[in-house]
Amino acid sequence: MNRSHVALNPDAPGQAGSLGTETESVFTRGRRTQYSILVAAWILLSGYFWWWWLQPGHAGNPVLFTLVSVSIFYGFTLLPSFYLFYLGQMRRPVHIDVGELEPGQLGRVAVITLTVPGSESLSIVRRQMLAMTKISYPHDNWILVDKEHSPVIEAMARELGVSYFCRHDVRKWGSEGVKAWNQPAPPFQRKTKAGNVNAWLDKYADGYTHFTQLDIDHNPIPAYLDRVLGFFRNRRVAWVQAPSIYGNHEHWTARGSSEQEFVLQGPLQMGFFGFCRTPFIIGSHCTYDMEAIRRIGGFQPTRAEDHLDTVILASKGYEGVFLPEVIATGDGPETFGTYCAQQFAWAFSMIQVLLTHTPRLIRNYSPRQALQFLFVQTWYTLWSITTLTLFFAPLLSLVTDTPVSRVGFVDFLLHSWPAAITGTVIWLWSRRWQHPVHLRLSWRGIALHVARWITVLNAFIQVLLRVEKPYMITVKGIAGETVPRFRMAEIAPYIVLIFSSLAVCWLYMGGVGHSANQGMLFFALEGALLFWLLIAVILAQDIRALIKSDVTWGRCLQVRSVPLSVSSSLLVMLVVTAVAASGPIWQAVVS
Repeated sequence: MNRSHVALNPDAPGQAGSLGTETESVFTRGRRTQYSILVAAWILLSGYFWWWWLQPGHAGNPVLFTLVSVSIFYGFTLLPSFYLFYLGQMRRPVHIDVGELEPGQLGRVAVITLTVPGSESLSIVRRQMLAMTKISYPHDNWILVDKEHSPVIEAMARELGVSYFCRHDVRKWGSEGVKAWNQPAPPFQRKTKAGNVNAWLDKYADGYTHFTQLDIDHNPIPAYLDRVLGFFRNRRVAWVQAPSIYGNHEHWTARGSSEQEFVLQGPLQMGFFGFCRTPFIIGSHCTYDMEAIRRIGGFQPTRAEDHLDTVILASKGYEGVFLPEVIATGDGPETFGTYCAQQFAWAFSMIQVLLTHTPRLIRNYSPRQALQFLFVQTWYTLWSITTLTLFFAPLLSLVTDTPVSRVGFVDFLLHSWPAAITGTVIWLWSRRWQHPVHLRLSWRGIALHVARWITVLNAFIQVLLRVEKPYMITVKGIAGETVPRFRMAEIAPYIVLIFSSLAVCWLYMGGVGHSANQGMLFFALEGALLFWLLIAVILAQDIRALIKSDVTWGRCLQVRSVPLSVSSSLLVMLVVTAVAASGPIWQAVVS
């Protein structure tokens, strides 16, 4: 393995006598050769597709052709290229024993977790506090309670030997103290995770040199601190991050979310670390240098405070470490509605960071950091817009009866499939570094990927319109109604998209009938079918959950009669439209 040390920046804070972070490559000589072959194949086959696609005479409607070309380039060429690039940059840190830190560099260490009464079950809160007490390295445990003082959680913490902090505890802090820690604006903004942590920092930060923050559902292994604290020997290191992994895979949305995160919780984070020593902080669990966090004014005031912490710390000359080991496991979203709410919150806040913070900070980054941040922060926006474009381009083509391009359907497949297959091979080849390693990609991750772009697009629009959103908490472990209500609003956007596709198909077949553009009927129906399958999956998994909770089939059919009727009606409409369009589509394929 190749090992290296990070070059020190003499201008970075607190660097006197500091050692760099020693790293090693994840590639053996054989894997490096395989990587080089994949890079060459990707460049060759992607370049071949674009050489063919951009041939004179291939363009149809200039506007549609340009929009589709840009969207294909971003989604199917640029994103895989970035992924392949960061695969080549992957490094992992060489473990440093805590005993190798300089005398006095490591003082008292705290482990904190946060809860909002009513947002998690008491069993989850107790489970977390027990896990914290089992961490082997000497440390203090804290539970930070927000929204209201909880005598029940306080008693539980006392029983388990965990210190209790609540910024709403009038008995302890008085009305003025509570008011000071619950402000409408940062750093002690009320009803926010950052405000809660910053209140604790304000009171107790002087007593600690480092602290680990754990979401209430992310349970650490006993060796957690032993695995991360040694990296702070490099005084430039402000945070140590490990993969954020879900363990409650009995819920299809939790498992699908894990599958969506494969490439981030491994290859990309290892690539970010190797490329510019700036892996992203993931707020589910992370360990921090107290001085660095205090220097940036505490946790930052957004729903994506973890990402904003990353970019602010980087702008101050600090760096992070990514440890590619599963040292904590948490709970993912248990329902489709919770998943959408979580994705909306992440997208909304990441887009806010891009539009409001990055412009003023980008001049403080190295070129490598600027490239990385812009790539990641623009992903939500550009991915949702390009997906929207690719969905509506066939519909606009049919409505205007102007072709997107003048190439045949089979011809397009023959020229695009080599690059698509190569991209799939690259993803499969990198699977050994993806977390969690024991999962395979399934219909769950694919279904949620299909669903996510609408949620992301909604977040993007609301950010542009400057809609104010409260801090959003992912509820976990809270039992609802015996038979929870099916929220039609969660699938309404997909119903609208299906209706749009089918309506355009009938408009074309009734008004135009046959033209050189009739092959677009296939893509319009493909989009409609994809979203109908998504609705079917959501509904089937909902009914499956009801059956597992001992609801009878008869009762299921009764309480889900509306979504079942809607889904059945959409299927009938889809089949009838597909049958009517099959002739024109076949003619387009064989012509």
